[in-house]
Amino acid sequence: MQRFPANPDALDGPVALVDEHGVAWTLHRKRLDLRVVRRLVKDRATPVVWGDMGGTSPRSLPESERPALWPRLKDGYRGPDGNSSGRYLAHEFRAGPDRRMLHVEDHC
Repeated sequence: MQRFPANPDALDGPVALVDEHGVAWTLHRKRLDLRVVRRLVKDRATPVVWGDMGGTSPRSLPESERPALWPRLKDGYRGPDGNSSGRYLAHEFRAGPDRRMLHVEDHC
């Protein structure tokens, strides 16, 4: 998966991410509300991308890591309706009108 020059939250203009299957995803919404993050995490049809190094180094989150994702995010989320001192921030990417992807930035 391609790297970003900066975290997606800091990029201007159209932001695209091409996954390992060659699908081009476009940034649709930045700084998702925590309730939206919860809904996307629990939706198994929504792929999750984990962005290490502040979101610049994305990787697909394996299904085996998904059960631990919501407990990790709910108390450490710093976006809207979250904890201002948290380390995670999430964005929604889309590939067409019906395909969503959750991108989580990890600011360790």
